[in-house]
Order: sequence, then structure tokens, then C-alpha cells
Amino acid sequence: MNRSKKIIAAGALAIGIGAGAVISSPQVMNASSNVVLASVDWVTSQINPMKTKISDLEAKINSQQQEINSLKAQLSQPGTTPPPVTTPPVTTPPASGDLPSTVYAAKGTVKVHSGATTSYKVVATKANGAALKVIDSFNSATGLWYRVEISSTVKGWVFSGDVTVSKSSASAPSSVVTFGEVHLRKGATTSYDVIQTLPKGASLKYISTFTNAKGEVWYNVQTSSGIKGWVSGTLSEVR
Repeated sequence: MNRSKKIIAAGALAIGIGAGAVISSPQVMNASSNVVLASVDWVTSQINPMKTKISDLEAKINSQQQEINSLKAQLSQPGTTPPPVTTPPVTTPPASGDLPSTVYAAKGTVKVHSGATTSYKVVATKANGAALKVIDSFNSATGLWYRVEISSTVKGWVFSGDVTVSKSSASAPSSVVTFGEVHLRKGATTSYDVIQTLPKGASLKYISTFTNAKGEVWYNVQTSSGIKGWVSGTLSEVR
């Protein structure tokens, strides 16, 4: 009797354990599956954007390769040449026989402008007979203009009607007449001190002409009272 009870109890225990194992197994499996699926989704979310970027790069590379192949095909066709290289036009200077090397001021005061019309600013003035080195010429609506070199850094344009190609044989200038109120200075720039102020129409004894580093013409003069100094060529005229 005791043996039978032990067998029955052991069987019941085995059945209980087996039943418990069968009941708990689906829960463990579901938890594990959820973890695995979450991991797969995360990896997929990281890989998909990379795949998209790679696809875009491949598309761009294929497009560029097609353009390269098209250019190669065009160049390989007979008679096809690459586009010409654009170069700045070369200005041909006038023939030596047409362009004088030097012109001479043919008026009491000749103005040199920054451009080939009188509307451009005056960069220098030259006294009668002053020589100007010619480097170019231009035919404008108002006539022929010469580009001249005032100094190594200053260049300008003078009207052909104000100069002559041959040196004037006229007598040397003897006086300077002011056509505006002019400062008589100690030197040939505005940085020098003013000796005195001369009125418009003052007549001064002409001594010499000087062109400073700025290309400005100044006249060395002497007043009727014997005072010597310099006046700007923009407000006076040699006669």
C-alpha cells in the first residue's frame, strides 16, 4: 500500500512539473522574441538611410560618367576640336610713320587730360614749346588726340590742335599771366609755404617751368618788386 502511494505521488509530481514547464514556456519565448525583433528593427533603421545615401552617390557617379563618355565621344569625332581659349585682344600700335614720337605745346598753356575729351580732369598743363612723348593716339568725335607720357607714373591725353609735331621756332616765353587768384609759393607743390597771394591778371617775369612728381606744371616767376617764387600752371599762363 505504501509503495503504491509513493508511485502515485511521484507521478503526480512529474505531471505537475511537466505541466508547469509547458505553461511557462510560451511567456519566455515571447520575451526573447520581442528583444530580438527590437534589435533587428534598430539595425534596420540605421542601415536604410545609409543605403539611400549610397544609392544617391551611385546615381551621381553614373550621371557624371555618362557626361564624360559623351565628351569623349564628341572629341573622338573627326573635325571636332575643343572650344577655343578666349584671349584678350591685342592692340596693334599705329605705324611708326603715322604716330609722331614727340609733340610740342603750340599754345601758351596746353592742358593734358586724363581722357580723350575736354570733359576729363586736367592732369597736367604744359607751357608753349614743351615737349611731350607720344605713346598712343585716338580719333574721337572731336578729333585726333595723342596719349602722352608726363612722367613714369602719370600719363594723359592732349588734343592734336593744341600741339605741333615740329618744335616751335617762336621766341621764348617772357611772362606769366594769372587768370585767377594765385598763391606764390616757395616751391613747386602746394605743400610749400605761401609767400604772397597774387590777384587775377597779374603779370610776372617768367624764369622756368617745372613738372613735379604728380605731373603738375609750375612756373618759377619773379614779381615786379623782385620777389621770386612758384605759381601753379593751372591758374596761370605763359606768354
